[in-house]
Amino acid sequence: VTLSICVGLLTSRAEVKLIANHIQTCFQPLDLIRGDIVNKALISVLGNDQPGIMAAVATVITDHGGNIENLSQTLLQSVFGALLMVSMPEEAQCEELHKALQQVGQKMRLSIHVDPWDEQPTSWQENPPEVQPYILTVIGPDRRGLVAEVSTQLARHGVNITNIQAIFKGGKNPMDNLMVFEVDVPRSTVMQDLRDALHEVGQRLDIEIDTQHRKIFESVSNISN
Repeated sequence: VTLSICVGLLTSRAEVKLIANHIQTCFQPLDLIRGDIVNKALISVLGNDQPGIMAAVATVITDHGGNIENLSQTLLQSVFGALLMVSMPEEAQCEELHKALQQVGQKMRLSIHVDPWDEQPTSWQENPPEVQPYILTVIGPDRRGLVAEVSTQLARHGVNITNIQAIFKGGKNPMDNLMVFEVDVPRSTVMQDLRDALHEVGQRLDIEIDTQHRKIFESVSNISN
């Protein structure tokens, strides 16, 4: 909207082009504007949950010239876990960052690892198949090897797991033991073959496995609520 208003006030095409180029430059990553060589690091943080973990880690990264490009944080019972993708302008600073974060780890009793990240796409990423999003729910008693059995069948059918959530409380109530897999299924995958393979796993482990397209799953969930 702002660009449209500005263009409306201009009489010269050259001025319009000048503003457009300026806006494009403003939205480029900072390292591209400066022309620096960017080194990326993958930082993992694990430890007992407590206030201030992310504040301490992020502050050290900023103080050492790092930029957090992406992060994911979760809690597993009482365990804090986080992955951070960080860009650094100089390789030497990555080493300094590692040492500084180790001091934070010792102080807060955290396990912090800094690994250089040279992204090399997998064959899946280089030639991604056309996929559809599905939700796989597993209900029943907690079984040793459950995750291994289910994920192995998914892999054999070319299915990529994008997220897993699990609740295992024990006992006989099926809803106290629930796993939800978010997966991307290639269109080339024969869904009946996949369902048959998962059904065989379910019978063997005495669990119920249901596979639904994400849209159907969300529609049913909305109706239930």
